[in-house]
Amino acid sequence: MGDSTITLARQPILGADGKLFGYELLYRGSRLESTGMGTTQTARVLCEAIGNIGLEQLVGDANVFVNFDQNLLETDFCTLLPPGQGVVEILETVEATPRVLKTLEQLRRRGIGIAADDFVFQPNALAFLPLVDYVKVDILLAKDQLASYVSRLKGYPVQLLAEKVETHEQAALCRDLGFGLFQGYYFARPESVPGQPIGPSQIGVINLIAELQKSDREAMELGKKIGADLALAHQILKLANSAAFRRRRAISSIADAVILLGQDVIRQWASMLLLTRLGDNKPSELLALALIRGRMCEVLGAARSTTDANQLFTAGILSVLDALLNRPMNELVTELALARPLGEALCGNSTSSLGHTLQRAIAYEQGDWSFMDSLSAPERSDTLEAYVKATHFANLTVRGLT
Repeated sequence: MGDSTITLARQPILGADGKLFGYELLYRGSRLESTGMGTTQTARVLCEAIGNIGLEQLVGDANVFVNFDQNLLETDFCTLLPPGQGVVEILETVEATPRVLKTLEQLRRRGIGIAADDFVFQPNALAFLPLVDYVKVDILLAKDQLASYVSRLKGYPVQLLAEKVETHEQAALCRDLGFGLFQGYYFARPESVPGQPIGPSQIGVINLIAELQKSDREAMELGKKIGADLALAHQILKLANSAAFRRRRAISSIADAVILLGQDVIRQWASMLLLTRLGDNKPSELLALALIRGRMCEVLGAARSTTDANQLFTAGILSVLDALLNRPMNELVTELALARPLGEALCGNSTSSLGHTLQRAIAYEQGDWSFMDSLSAPERSDTLEAYVKATHFANLTVRGLT
């Protein structure tokens, strides 16, 4: 990239029960150790994430895994991670020198977790096992040796983490073998459930989400629309009065909420709460992903001013419909008769402003740095800013629901 723009994102790590365990901090350059750039880039990202942005904004109170190469492990940068939350990932290129082993012992005493990344059974890697809390196995590299890995690691007090898990079938296999943690975007993809139709109640939910986004709807009319759904109204009032969003005085009615919080906030909350009805057995991280995409699209689109903010938010949150309903997105768009610009954007058509904005949000969220290279430096900077705002919004909202 010929500029100094920081690009960082987070990738979820889920437990076997689908609950969030933590995030790995992804950044451009996390795999550049061999060029000598890894140390500098990691240091810059850590300073940005912890010093300027703040881990609270990026990951809330979840565990945060960060890659460290040989040089950084021989500095004091590891101590920037918060005890009880930070996890140092030892890259597979790190040698088990006396200096590195001493650093790891000191980090453990401070309450910082240790993970062996891309673990393989080699003498150098084995030297780290007595000191690590997590062993990360790249399931694409290990392939047919996964069962052997699990068997050989049973003698060590470590948690096994499967990484690059991209399908539900892979997740099920790793779960059966004994892995307890899973990293990858499998949870954001449809499960293979043949012949599962969209029920009338699900269609009703999606239609209500679309109905709520109409920008010409008056505040009173919006309040009545939401108030007609008693369960939805109750959830919004509960969220508005939660610790994450609580104001000086309690909000006692939807009309109050619309006036005090604004129509856009109430629309977004209502849409998000309705979305949870479509996938009540899905990981909460899927909801967080929808919120991040929705808010990112809204923030990024505001700079262009060519697409309605509510439509942008809707495109972002509905981009996980396929995972929620376990159906291909093109089938859902056809069955639900969504507006053409929205349907095309959801199916990956990036020719429109709406489609391009959604693609940009998803590319950044998934660490697709090659796509980010196609943007200008100001666009990359704007995307990071939008991502940080979106993750903070998602963290607060999901916390308010629990």
